[in-house]
Amino acid sequence: MLKTIGAILVIGAAGGFGISKALQFYRQLRQLREFYQALELLKCELNYTLLPLPRICRMTAARVKGTASAYLLQYAQKLEEGLPRTKAAAQSMEEVRGLTLPNDAKMALLELFEALGRYDLDGENRLLQMTAHRLNAAMERCEAEKKPLAKGYAVLGFCTGLALVILMV
Repeated sequence: MLKTIGAILVIGAAGGFGISKALQFYRQLRQLREFYQALELLKCELNYTLLPLPRICRMTAARVKGTASAYLLQYAQKLEEGLPRTKAAAQSMEEVRGLTLPNDAKMALLELFEALGRYDLDGENRLLQMTAHRLNAAMERCEAEKKPLAKGYAVLGFCTGLALVILMV
């Protein structure tokens, strides 16, 4: 009886780890979509309101949800505290909980928020468009990899648990 319970716990733990790793792909895709939507809203706010950058970030954060909203609020707060854009962008990226973006998307966003507010309106629009293009490419890649890798991690987790149980017996 005790061995059976132990076997179930080992398989459940390994399977749970595999499933949590698989869910990370879905979380990444959702966060990429949130940031893409935030970029579109940022572009509209920059073009039509001409407000200071922290205020634009707060207004955009109110209209999006999830980690994109948390990042924009954190970034706006850091800018209002007087931090330079480069430090504000990097610290905000580190402090937002649950941020699981792919590295290429993180780098694109860091480059955007380090340079945002430095150029004229045309330059800002080009910068936002280039970042949106890079996020779109990351979304397409993530979408293509999502199903096979997610299934692979889930199956690998359960198979590892089963192998451990076989080795224990």
